[in-house]
Amino acid sequence: MYKNEYEPGSECAVYTDLACERYRADLDIPGVSYKKEATAGGIWERIKITSSEGAQSIGRPIGTYDTLHIQRMDLLDNDFIHDAEKEVAKELRYIFTKENISARRILVVGLGNSRLTHDSVGYRAAALVKPTMHIKAIDESFFYTLECSEIAVISPGVPAATGLDSIVTVKGLCERIKPNAVIAIDSLVAKDKERLGATIQISSTGIAAGSGVGKRKSAICEESVGAPVIAVGVPTVINSDALCPDKSGENEEKRKTSHNAGMLVCQKEIGEIVEVAAKIISGGISIAFGLYS
Repeated sequence: MYKNEYEPGSECAVYTDLACERYRADLDIPGVSYKKEATAGGIWERIKITSSEGAQSIGRPIGTYDTLHIQRMDLLDNDFIHDAEKEVAKELRYIFTKENISARRILVVGLGNSRLTHDSVGYRAAALVKPTMHIKAIDESFFYTLECSEIAVISPGVPAATGLDSIVTVKGLCERIKPNAVIAIDSLVAKDKERLGATIQISSTGIAAGSGVGKRKSAICEESVGAPVIAVGVPTVINSDALCPDKSGENEEKRKTSHNAGMLVCQKEIGEIVEVAAKIISGGISIAFGLYS
């Protein structure tokens, strides 16, 4: 079983959802490959975990974790936003082809809390994706002229609002509509302030909603919902311990009994960051699967 937890005293003592920040993934680790490449839309860091040893070292399941680093999103102009959308679309197409996943029927899941700005990336992105599954049900011949995938969209909310973990809703819907794949969108936690609102991680291994704030829920992954899950996330918060490291060691005991000793903080421009992040992700999905605005 891979580690999905920080380790006191290690490089990852401060929690992060980003594979590229865990245990120096850019170093030569058995079972882990790392590649960096520059494109018009930003810089990609590509990590592939191929063995249980690599999964143990990075603290993530076997699979791919590709991270696009761009300028902080609230500072991007329309041209850069469109470039980022195209990069996300290209990555999604690559994963769907490489993993032999069909793009016929896709369930887009917007995770997070719509009432908390920093946790609303998934909700806002999902709201911008245009569903098409109902069109096929109404007029199948017209649907095929659109040359797009069947898309269903859901934002399951958080247990405090619904009484249900996201996995319950997503699994039930997957059993009902049997999608070829799920795209789960969520806000993430970073440990490098330079990545806040400036990074998009796309992984092939699913996501555990709420794990970044110590809420250990069942992961939304292929094993749990019965369909491949592509996770797309943007880091919107960082633990205060990453900004002000405790060199004295006073917080070490707290870390042994608490998921994070410090507070989660975000930038004052978080509203604008989330708005652009939602646009980039939804735009990438629209381009990848033929849902042009």
